[in-house]
Amino acid sequence: MEDKKEEKKLFRDKKTVLRLIAVIVLAAVGASGIAIGIGGLLTTGKGVKTVEAHDGAVGCAHELVFTYELGVSGMSSTAEYKALRNIYTEKTIYYYRLFHPTLSFSDTVNLASLNSSPNTEIVLPAELCSSLEKAASDPGRNIFLAPAFAYYETLWSSSYDEDAATWDPARNTQMRSFYDALIPFVGSDEHVSLEFRGGGKVVLRVSDEYLAFADERGIEAFVDFCWMKNAYIVDLLAGDFVSLGYRHGAIASKDGFARNFDSSDTRYVSGFYIEKDGKTVSAGGLVYGGGVAFCSLRRFALDGFEESYCYTYRDGTVVSRYIGVSDLLPHDASGPATAFSTRLGCSDLLLRLLPLYMSDRCREFGGDGEAGLVYLDGDSVSCIPSDGCEYRP
Repeated sequence: MEDKKEEKKLFRDKKTVLRLIAVIVLAAVGASGIAIGIGGLLTTGKGVKTVEAHDGAVGCAHELVFTYELGVSGMSSTAEYKALRNIYTEKTIYYYRLFHPTLSFSDTVNLASLNSSPNTEIVLPAELCSSLEKAASDPGRNIFLAPAFAYYETLWSSSYDEDAATWDPARNTQMRSFYDALIPFVGSDEHVSLEFRGGGKVVLRVSDEYLAFADERGIEAFVDFCWMKNAYIVDLLAGDFVSLGYRHGAIASKDGFARNFDSSDTRYVSGFYIEKDGKTVSAGGLVYGGGVAFCSLRRFALDGFEESYCYTYRDGTVVSRYIGVSDLLPHDASGPATAFSTRLGCSDLLLRLLPLYMSDRCREFGGDGEAGLVYLDGDSVSCIPSDGCEYRP
């Protein structure tokens, strides 16, 4: 009985833990790391400038880097920057609210609205509805792993091994017992699923058994994009700017997703880098025209750039963000990989690459010319080509 009380206390206490994002510096990766550089997405032209959201704006802009070539449209650079900054601020606030799984906002029907109203029809904004419908097609059921990701976020934000181990199912029997009980619920459509009725109408279906389990364990969200959300947000932002006539920019998230939406004939080079013996060296580059998407999956953070969903123990064990539905434990390839395409968006590339990356089968990616891949194959860098992009070692 005492063990049961302690177990409940463990799960309740996690809500008071600050969810800081652990940053794992590149130097900690070791000789086998490959870092896919998304710098160089937009580096030509004297008018290229980083566009920042307004100070004090509570949104997702701090997770992104937005660059734009000013003055190409004929508008004055000052006026264009001001317009871009206003739009960027407004949109990043909106998407922060829209994708939040637990916080409600009076002016926004969002993911929290869905999570707080299971088995009830909700009319969602088109951006969220389409993103959910795409994510729900993932056979790995990642968006339904929300309760597991909530605890992993606390693990990833830990400063010390002892704290991380408290939330690690591979090192804590109480967490393992909780995850064993959770697996049947998150892994089955019978217990949790999404029903799309058209016109933005969505129902989050949750079984009575899962609702009772969630109430007992203090589960707040049944659905969450978690670390995947920026793949969808980058796609949405790129689409927003293009639809408004701004076609000379690039947006990159700090966790591996990027879109260059330059519609001109300008050619770009994005560099790939290998980290060896604590040094970053070039591993070639990708040459392409404007309009390309990137999706990078890796177990470490790029120094000074990425907010990472991972934790590295002193013994070298890495707890990554790639959680499998069958055991709710991390699964990833032996080396990082970056997919790219001139036809598909970041979220499409993520859905294609993730299952192969988690099963260490990156060699099977692509083949149709629609998307390509650069990945670490043993001790060397390999490339699967795609139409419109040329890899140069």
